[in-house]
Amino acid sequence: MQGGKRMGSGRKKCANHLRRELVTIRLPNWMILQLKNEGEMGCVIEYQLLRAEFINHPKDYKN
Repeated sequence: MQGGKRMGSGRKKCANHLRRELVTIRLPNWMILQLKNEGEMGCVIEYQLLRAEFINHPKDYKN
């Protein structure tokens, strides 16, 4: 079989409430540098918010 669409292939779609959306925030330069040193900034912020129990995640959320 060459090319074309195949049943079950490709990335599975996630639920609407789990989709990621771009959000612009303003942070001081020193804070941005520290976040970048820790890893991917978005992942670090998400992890810290969940860890501090600042927000609650849905039951079907996976890191």
